[in-house]
Amino acid sequence: MYRDNSLIPKEAIRMAALGALSGGPRPYADIAGEVRQFAARIVGPSLDLLGSSIELLKFEGLIAPVTGEGFEDNAELRLTDAGWTALKDYLTAAVRPGSNDLNKLVVALKLRFLHLLEKDEQVEQIDNLRALYQGEHARLFDLLTHEEWQQGHLRAWIEMEISQVEDRMAWCDRIAAEL
Repeated sequence: MYRDNSLIPKEAIRMAALGALSGGPRPYADIAGEVRQFAARIVGPSLDLLGSSIELLKFEGLIAPVTGEGFEDNAELRLTDAGWTALKDYLTAAVRPGSNDLNKLVVALKLRFLHLLEKDEQVEQIDNLRALYQGEHARLFDLLTHEEWQQGHLRAWIEMEISQVEDRMAWCDRIAAEL
């Protein structure tokens, strides 16, 4: 993790793999394919993100074969107790400020597996996400106040971004109310 307790790219992929096993044992190839396809649909193809091997999770004791055989012949894998702990740590990690592909992936994964947390932890994560959007909102409004930077279509773009972040904050409010 980064110093601010946010995930590095490798950890986002680890969260995806561990989360994919949260519903029960699955073959290695299914997990690898799901992680690759989900990440690619959120951020596009990225060797930086998919370079880390899911097999490392076994050596770290986070996943294990169901039968104890190993990874041969596409063995069924399961989460270990340490794997569940790591998944929870990833789900409760901070999201870095700013909009980038890694943040989109981390947010998407957190929301995908949010139901695995206790209700109070789910609310806390949604509140943290809302706070992140509030910071982005403040940054965009500050940018809008600088008339000297408003050439071309920048103002229209900033206004569009503000509208989107306001929609995200309202969405967080709705989700928190439902929890």
